[in-house]
Amino acid sequence: MNTYSRKLGLLLVILGAIFWGIGGTVSQKLFQQFGISVNWLVTIRLLLAGIALLAIQFFKKERSQILRVWKNKQTSIQLIIFGLLGMLAVQYTYMASISHGNAAVATLLQYLAPVMIIIYTVIRRQAVLTGQDVITVCLALIGSFLLLTNGSISKYRCRPLFGAFYPVWHSPFIHCMPSRLSSNSVPLLSLVGP
Repeated sequence: MNTYSRKLGLLLVILGAIFWGIGGTVSQKLFQQFGISVNWLVTIRLLLAGIALLAIQFFKKERSQILRVWKNKQTSIQLIIFGLLGMLAVQYTYMASISHGNAAVATLLQYLAPVMIIIYTVIRRQAVLTGQDVITVCLALIGSFLLLTNGSISKYRCRPLFGAFYPVWHSPFIHCMPSRLSSNSVPLLSLVGP
């Protein structure tokens, strides 16, 4: 990997994290102070993201790639399932948890996603559970419990947390399925993430 690609990759990761953090905070403000509905925001957000990805593909001079995904029935079905059960469901429940709770809790719960990915890869026998994995999972769960409850179960608020856990449970699905789809001629799916 050349230096330019590495620097560009790091810049894009940093910008992605910044925009994701800003997006949660702005969403909370839109829900709580302006009465914007979760349905409307998720629809507009995903629609604009889809248009942006198609525009990138179009201007990369790979226009034939845009419709090629629909020529293979299996890939088309996988893409629809990924869109509905992956991206739409995860985005909706994340935004709903912000609407019913706050961006901090929803974001904190998102950081439990690697725990589910570790469990998924071990169950699927794609990885061996190491001592480091066990320590990581335990620290993530203990830290999340302490941050969410301040060490007291009486401060635990169930309602906003249930919806926020959906993206965590589906994280292996939305992180592993794009790699299968990108190998089946959906190149821009490698840019998609929760």
